[in-house]
Amino acid sequence: MNIYNNTPTEVFYDLSYTGTGDCGTIDAGGTAEWPSYDNQTNVRVGFSGLPSGESISVTLDNTGTGKVCTIGLYVE
Repeated sequence: MNIYNNTPTEVFYDLSYTGTGDCGTIDAGGTAEWPSYDNQTNVRVGFSGLPSGESISVTLDNTGTGKVCTIGLYVE
């Protein structure tokens, strides 16, 4: 699983699925790579420290190589 930060600021992320969890920060325009999360079920991906000051999370039913999930946040 690759996580991309397309915001102008560093963001905090956390990943988890049954029995495991990881977290860290991604620089603006950066990427975090977590191949151990490929081909898993019920993977929760959360972000905080977004430019809007909000947090967001989503649970992916299943992950796999080549699958893409894009989450957008529009701020005025």
